[in-house]
Amino acid sequence: MFVIVWLARRLVLLVLLLAIPAVAGELIARKLVSDTVGGKVTAQFGGKPSVDFGSTPLLLQLLRGRVNLSVSEPDASVAGLPPVALHADFENIRVTSLLGLHGVIGTVTAHATLGPKGVGRLLLQSGCAGALPVGMRSALSAGSRIVIGAGHMTVLARRGAQRARIVPTAIGGRVAFNVVGASAGSAPPAGGSGCVATLGGLPFNLSLASAIADGGVLDLAFTGRGARFSG
Repeated sequence: MFVIVWLARRLVLLVLLLAIPAVAGELIARKLVSDTVGGKVTAQFGGKPSVDFGSTPLLLQLLRGRVNLSVSEPDASVAGLPPVALHADFENIRVTSLLGLHGVIGTVTAHATLGPKGVGRLLLQSGCAGALPVGMRSALSAGSRIVIGAGHMTVLARRGAQRARIVPTAIGGRVAFNVVGASAGSAPPAGGSGCVATLGGLPFNLSLASAIADGGVLDLAFTGRGARFSG
């Protein structure tokens, strides 16, 4: 019995001795990669993003040569848009050099969400405002409320009357706002029934995949693959 207890104690001690450097190495790796990734994201999107490596230990991911992580930033600057809440998943990152943190990103999926105020600012940007119905443009300039529903957005006048209903879509890497219903005074101008917002340059080989209104926000989804990075 004494021998069994002695062996158990020695086994526990051995496990602890092995665990200490492993935990220290994991913390150091997470700090190094988090600072590198956070710096890259900050340089592209601003803010101070948080980095999440998921449940799989980062050291194990690095030993396999592939890393998955996600990044979140509540006040990011993306492609000339008004401030957005950004969440991005980086998957199958192939690390070609651990010392310099060089590699290739397999795929990136990012979502940028704008609330009603951000949508209003986007609609009034120079590339879009001139193509909007005159009455709707005036209502937006006067601070009219925007209600974002499932698949559409409604611009309301000061007294709550509907001025226009807008359906957002993604077309050729741009956000199109199609006016599908307008009240008196908001008739579409000649030659168009909405506007197109052109996005600025995007990092990580990202391109706009969809623009969906739902749940009180406009969700812009981006995808990309094959972007290279270095520490």
